[in-house]
Amino acid sequence: MPKIVVEQGMVLNLGGYIVENVANLDCVDVIIGNPLKHDVKLKAPVYCGGDLEEYERAGMIVRYLREGERLSEKLEHVRQLVKEAK
Repeated sequence: MPKIVVEQGMVLNLGGYIVENVANLDCVDVIIGNPLKHDVKLKAPVYCGGDLEEYERAGMIVRYLREGERLSEKLEHVRQLVKEAK
């Protein structure tokens, strides 16, 4: 399975990596932030919410973009959370 490397301090929009007709997530997009002191490899594409829960348990910041929310605001929020975690 392919992987995406999320470098330390990086924020990533997973929109294009979500298999919507299989993952069945209750959101329109997912934002991942890496506050950890090391790079993390994520499975790509995302087929289920269980993967996202696994990343969160590992210390990653996972935020869901709901209908009507602005992507730019959510990305900035996660960037701030990553910055504060350092």
